[in-house]
Amino acid sequence: MRLLELALNVAGRFGAKEFLKNIIFVFLPFKQAFMLAVIYRHYTRRDDLDRHFQFFCGLNIHGMLPWVLASPRSDKYINELVFFFLLCGDEKQVLALFPQINWQGSEEYFLEALETLIKKLSTGYFMEVLAQIHTVDWSAIPPRFMGGFAELIKMMLEHRNFTFEQGTFAARQYDDDELFEAPLDRYVPEFFADKELINGLIERLKLPRHNDILSSREQNGQHWERLPASHPQRPLLAEINLFYAYRHLLLTTYHSGEGFHLPDVFNRMNETQQRLRRSLPAPSPKLKTFLDGLGVDLPEAKLLSPDWSALIGHNGHLNVHLMMRQMGWWRGSPLLLAYDDRIANKPFLSLFSEICPTLTLHDNVTPDIWHELASLIPFLGMSHQAFAFEDGRAVYWNDAGSLALKQWEAEGRGFPLRDIYDRRMAADDRTEQLYQSLRRKWGMSEDDWYVCLHVRDAKARNDTEGVGESIRNASLESYMDAIRHVTERGGWVVRMGGRRVPPLPEMARVIDYARSDDQVPEMDIHLMRRARMFIGTTSGFAYVATSFGIPTAMVNALSSVGLLWSTDTRFALKPVHTKGGRMLSLGDVTSERYRWAFPTYESLVRAGLTVGESSSDEILETVREVLDLCEPGRTAAVSGVDDGWERYVKVPGFFGSSRPSKYFVEKYAREFLAND
Repeated sequence: MRLLELALNVAGRFGAKEFLKNIIFVFLPFKQAFMLAVIYRHYTRRDDLDRHFQFFCGLNIHGMLPWVLASPRSDKYINELVFFFLLCGDEKQVLALFPQINWQGSEEYFLEALETLIKKLSTGYFMEVLAQIHTVDWSAIPPRFMGGFAELIKMMLEHRNFTFEQGTFAARQYDDDELFEAPLDRYVPEFFADKELINGLIERLKLPRHNDILSSREQNGQHWERLPASHPQRPLLAEINLFYAYRHLLLTTYHSGEGFHLPDVFNRMNETQQRLRRSLPAPSPKLKTFLDGLGVDLPEAKLLSPDWSALIGHNGHLNVHLMMRQMGWWRGSPLLLAYDDRIANKPFLSLFSEICPTLTLHDNVTPDIWHELASLIPFLGMSHQAFAFEDGRAVYWNDAGSLALKQWEAEGRGFPLRDIYDRRMAADDRTEQLYQSLRRKWGMSEDDWYVCLHVRDAKARNDTEGVGESIRNASLESYMDAIRHVTERGGWVVRMGGRRVPPLPEMARVIDYARSDDQVPEMDIHLMRRARMFIGTTSGFAYVATSFGIPTAMVNALSSVGLLWSTDTRFALKPVHTKGGRMLSLGDVTSERYRWAFPTYESLVRAGLTVGESSSDEILETVREVLDLCEPGRTAAVSGVDDGWERYVKVPGFFGSSRPSKYFVEKYAREFLAND
């Protein structure tokens, strides 16, 4: 090879380099020309022969495929084979060889070509490469190439596996107003682009076949994707593909109003994951050393994706999820994966570090270890959508979480995050000092008390009214009586939320903290911890109050799934009415017939329902009841709803340990507590 390299250099000086290469490839048989190019690339890392290989060998490479892939070419020169297949545009063959890549021996030219392929696939159908991402040796990828590979992981963690399918599906929706995510038996053949996957889902979920849909798509030019037929790990790839499809369906069935499909979909996903665990890749030496330092054996790891850390409400879910583990509801070693720039509130999330290792990319863990773990989600990931009991029952995670919280509080286990927070404040009082300085700035005296208020607002969330989750928003005006009641009793009101919320009117003893320059993440949490009570709704911030055991008035509440509300919580639901004007009862809103209509405005409309808001009097009286409950020095019992209300709830433990406000129940006694 050195002689050929020298000959090409000399020929180049006399302008004969191209002539020499033409002679070589014209007169050498395919096998000799092929091996010459491969070996030359392997030893010199030069591109002198690349263009000629592409021209002279590219057309014949498929006819000689068995010889090309035979040993020693497919082991000693695997990277060169992959590179030349890329050069010839044969992406399918590259994907078939992907698990054999010698990452430790990868040169820059090779990684550059592979990164280009991955970026290209990321903009279209990329399940073929995503299903193999666990075979990457992340420690061998230099930082400058990490971004392209890491983008696949990011898309997977953000539930964008089927972006290509979503785009083509949305395009067809323009021509068919009836085409949406439900019913499931039509959505599966309409949405996915892999016919083998479609048939597998239909068979395993026992869905009726709609051959007319597949035929229609084919007549309209549908190209069916499929995993490489010759792939040595094809059965494993098919299982990973199936796992991701089930995970996608967990989300779509909920948002389309068909949450009743969850038990079957989740059980099938769990079965798939159990099969995948038999093929769990061995950890890299670097990952094993890292896990040993945490006292974690990889097969026992339970990977929690950034879903659990990206929203503050999901942090509250994580709190209860770890309570479940402590009560023996699940076993394993939890590891939370987080993106540094996608953490809702870092001070709040940091509380979990004492009870669950939190691995934050580019913070306390290197990119290679983080991405290697993330690539194992199909094998070791724990769902944020659903939970399976040991007896095989599967429910929405929130349904299990609300039951778990109820058991936890019934057993008097306390508030772990609150205890951790208080210990930290005792050891470092800088946040407390800032809090005291803000109190003085706002005009609070040393003995003044306050409540925190959070109203879920469309502007703060970039919601469009009449679309998506906007049904959970509320207007500020109906809270004014409750605000005045708090201040007339000698308290203050501190309004929480995003900076884009509409301003509160100027009122004595009312602080619009959400819009102030005083807002910082540490104070968001500290204000809640020091509040006498919280006025909230079914939004994520409410779970900070729950985690800290802060008495709460939940108003404008609406949910399809269980609510993690603690003992000192009283609630008033948003009124929901049928087309005929009948208000749904407590049994209705927790029934399989109606509750799956509540995720979005669209699912509500399809169910023929309309939703209103809590009235001023309902908010006021719910707040009054909670204030009475938490008034210091009170010895007399506060009149409230007795335990009989729970017999109307169709989902056990749906409201956690909370109960409806007495005023709300009495106002709607005939409608709310109606029998079926």
